Amino acid sequence: MNEQVQVSVTDPTTQLRANVYETPGGDSYVIEIPVPGVKPDEISIEVTVDTVTVRTEPRQQQDESERKYLQREHSVESMSRVFEFPRELDTDNVRATLENGILKVRVRKAIAARPKVIRVEQAA
Repeated sequence: MNEQVQVSVTDPTTQLRANVYETPGGDSYVIEIPVPGVKPDEISIEVTVDTVTVRTEPRQQQDESERKYLQREHSVESMSRVFEFPRELDTDNVRATLENGILKVRVRKAIAARPKVIRVEQAA
């Protein structure tokens, strides 16, 4: 089932890049976002019944203020992104992990939104 995830971007210059996919069993969505150098306490995630909002608010290192950069390509600014899903989400079953600079957010579909296969039994 290829459902399209809609993405809202508040400011295209400060957007988080992501891979979004459905788990093999179809019961969850997974969002993977590279966030190099960002610590867990600098990330906030808000989940509603149909959206996931991810925000990063990295704090600048104190020793960086004394640096004289010749070139600076790694941004230290806040970023956010809203992901809209075609099915309702279970806001009580959200898991987020940060490993090797990749934030992985797993959101289960709400039970009412998950497809269910019913087996028909032979009447006796």
